[in-house]
Formats: sequence, structure tokens, C-alpha cells
Amino acid sequence: MRKTKGELGSALDGVAVAMSVACILHCLLAPVLIILFPILGSSLFADHHFHALLLLFIIPTSLLALYLGCRQHGDGSVLWLGIGGISILTVAALLGPETLGGFGEKLVTGVGGLVLAAGHVQNFRRCRAVRCEENVGCAAAQAASA
Repeated sequence: MRKTKGELGSALDGVAVAMSVACILHCLLAPVLIILFPILGSSLFADHHFHALLLLFIIPTSLLALYLGCRQHGDGSVLWLGIGGISILTVAALLGPETLGGFGEKLVTGVGGLVLAAGHVQNFRRCRAVRCEENVGCAAAQAASA
């Protein structure tokens, strides 16, 4: 069955939020996992370039999801919130721990991930509200519960 643009955008929002959370978890858990499993210290997982690799997936997925959502709900502020999050993540990846320090890189990446995830959550909610308004049954259910 073929997905509509709204369904595709919602699915992409979910994927993008999951990638943002993965980025944050990587920052928080990598040091602990490397201590517990030293072999991970020599893997890509421990390398600060891991953020750059995640960005290769995060940027196109996020931009497409936010664009499709904005076309559906018309709220451009969601797009700008997402672009802000992407920008913060990109700065963290480009500057890396050499410039920001280990804690600074984690902090900037965490903030960027949270901003981007907030943009996707807002995008998802606004798209869902538009689909709900277009669905007469949903509108009737909302009216009955109010």
C-alpha cells in the first residue's frame, strides 16, 4: 500500500527523532561502554567522526520530513527549529573535541539533538492535527470529548 506524503513525513519524523536520540545516547553511553568493553575504543563507535557519519543520515531525513510537514501544516517555524538543531549538530561535528573539548562537544551535540528532536515532535503534532481536522470522524470525536 502506498503511503501519502503526510504518512511518509510522519514516518520520517520518527526516524529522525530516533537518530537524534541515538546521537545523544552515543554521547552519554560511549564512555561507559568503552570502559566496560575496551574493544569498542578502537571502533568507529568511539570515534568523534561518528557524529559526522550520523549527520549524513540525519540531515536529509530531517530536511525531507520537516519540508513535507511544513507543506502539510504550513508552520514554517517548525522548519527553522529543525534547521537550528541541524546547524548546532553540524557545528559540534565540525569543531569536534579538539576545539570544544570532550565535554563541550557532548554538550553542544546534546543541545543540537534536543532542538532537532523538538522540531520533529512539533512537526509530527502539527501534521497529526491537520489530518485530524480533515477527518470528520476525528473532529466529531474531539467535539464529543470537549
